[in-house]
Amino acid sequence: MSLINIISVPTSTGVKTIEVHNQDITKLDWEVDILVVSAFTGRYDPAPGTVLKALEENKSIIFSNLAHKAHIDLRIPLGCWLSQEVETLGNGRILCVEGIKNSIKGTGSSEEALSNLFGTLALLSHKNVKCNRIAMPLLGTGYQGNEIEKVLPVLVEKAIHTLINVNSIKTIYFVEINEERIKKIDETINTHLLREFDKLESVFEDDSLVLLFEGVISKLLQIKSKNQRLSKSNTLNNLISKIVRKELRFYELGILSRKMVELLVKEISGLPETKEFTLHDHINELRSKHVADWMINYMHTLRVFGNSVAHEGIETTFPNHMEKADIFVFAHAFNRFLDFYLKFKEEKR
Repeated sequence: MSLINIISVPTSTGVKTIEVHNQDITKLDWEVDILVVSAFTGRYDPAPGTVLKALEENKSIIFSNLAHKAHIDLRIPLGCWLSQEVETLGNGRILCVEGIKNSIKGTGSSEEALSNLFGTLALLSHKNVKCNRIAMPLLGTGYQGNEIEKVLPVLVEKAIHTLINVNSIKTIYFVEINEERIKKIDETINTHLLREFDKLESVFEDDSLVLLFEGVISKLLQIKSKNQRLSKSNTLNNLISKIVRKELRFYELGILSRKMVELLVKEISGLPETKEFTLHDHINELRSKHVADWMINYMHTLRVFGNSVAHEGIETTFPNHMEKADIFVFAHAFNRFLDFYLKFKEEKR
């Protein structure tokens, strides 16, 4: 997998994420509902080295044809339009935002154009357009030449606001193919979110944690081989990939592990998916299945710990940061939970 950075966004419908991937956005390993691109106002000729040109070469998409047959056309009020379903994108759609360059020229900020973009995304669920997973490059910073620092912080804040307020949108992916630019994006996000240094350290800098995660990876691989539905989960595959490559940082451990716990607990709790229940509700429901209180406590430890280690910004509580000893406790609890899940599934067969 190509996951470089991840941002946790707690919402009333569960934890959502913003993910940064180092990959060709026209050749993603997973399907998305909406692919966002940017263009100069009214200009759709694919220049060499642009996403539009890559879509033409890799997906046989003639961008000007999509623009002329837009499914939703908001170019005049918002500078955005949405395409019809595109077969070569797995019937996903393209959402084009125009005028980021003009927005920055006129105001010094990408605020207006990006507000229009995310306002359009919020509208789509009311138009019965599927928009659970949305992918976009770092809009306006490629061929249009705008600085990453002028676009990325606004992009992150708008994405967080949208995930909190639009129930239908679950994950937003920022995708960049250039390795030098992806490093800049990673650094800019961590600086913008005020992530403390200890959260940027690798989990694998401690030998005892390396041994613990050998057990974790073994159990995750078992889950992947035995559960066809979960085998395609980005959360599971990203976590496996980062552990195998030994590139897992503390905040990534918190976010990905908590999401993994949420996926597995929801699967076995028995609470209906048609209603909104928190992870706390799903964990407590397991008491009705005679799950031991000490295992319930492990799960709550993972829930609370995952929320804390993934917290963005400066902590105001005491203690205000986690130490490696705390990470060891979390890793042990996660290992024991995965062991419980596999045995629970085996008993219920």
